[in-house]
This record gives sequence, structure tokens and C-alpha cells, in this order.
Amino acid sequence: MIESIMKLHTCADCSIRCRAQAKPGSLLARLHRWHARWWPGWKIYQAQLRAAATKQ
Repeated sequence: MIESIMKLHTCADCSIRCRAQAKPGSLLARLHRWHARWWPGWKIYQAQLRAAATKQ
């Protein structure tokens, strides 16, 4: 199930994540940090970033 969601919505394209990074002290940033703790898609995204970094 999570894989099908990740095909439709990727963390790299997420407007909420981009806004949260632009203003780390905002309410949206706090909401994103809370969401990222339990969302399995975020963990998959982080693993993909680590894999890409080790390839380079």
C-alpha cells in the first residue's frame, strides 16, 4: 500500500516539506516533524537519499 502512495506522492515534491524547510520554526514545520516521525513513506524517502549518497 505504501509503495502505491509513494508513486503518487513523493517527499521530494512535497510542498509541505519545502515550506517547512523554508521556515523551520513555523507551525507547518512542527506539523511536518510530527508527521515524519510515524509516516513510513518518510523513512523510505530517507533510505533512498542515503542510497543515492553512497552511490556518488
